[in-house]
Amino acid sequence: MSQTNADSLKYDKLVQKTIKAETINYGIIFGNEKIVFIKTGADGDIRGYKDKYLKMSHRVHERMGATVICASNPETENGHFAADKEMISYVASELKHTDYMVYFLGVSDGAYHNIVLSAEIPQAMKLLGISTSRKTVEDFKEKLQVLAHVEKILVYGTEDYEYDVVPMLKDLECENLKVMIIEGADHDFKGMLDEFITLSDVL
Repeated sequence: MSQTNADSLKYDKLVQKTIKAETINYGIIFGNEKIVFIKTGADGDIRGYKDKYLKMSHRVHERMGATVICASNPETENGHFAADKEMISYVASELKHTDYMVYFLGVSDGAYHNIVLSAEIPQAMKLLGISTSRKTVEDFKEKLQVLAHVEKILVYGTEDYEYDVVPMLKDLECENLKVMIIEGADHDFKGMLDEFITLSDVL
């Protein structure tokens, strides 16, 4: 990312959707026909700690020229998938992109959410999951295998409490499923903010 002062960074457009008395916030940066959908971790907002999601969104936009949609992740789960699908379609329509590709980037619970969501998006091309949470190992394995057509990169730190799933993922590694290990990183990449933001470069 260029040496832009973080205080000057912003999204081009902010949209809110209310579901069961909770609000999902969307921050949008307009760009080309590559749409990158970022889903924050559980209870995360679209700026994030020290603006990490805002900085990541701008980094992705500057590197790929992509349109970026960053979605908050309130506690209520029901309705997220429909709202997020609708937002992707809305942004593509706003930009008059009839032929577009969707790249997914999710963190923790947001990464699991994007694995499920991307199975419902025909335009899904690639998925980056950082510290991906899961319900059970078998459920996680099944969800990944449904996405045989989508390139998947899953990132875990060696100090992540979810790290125990890595052996199973290593067994599944193939041309379109790669596992990245970050030495010393915990689930939240505490003290490794720059490393977290630059993970978006693998999209």
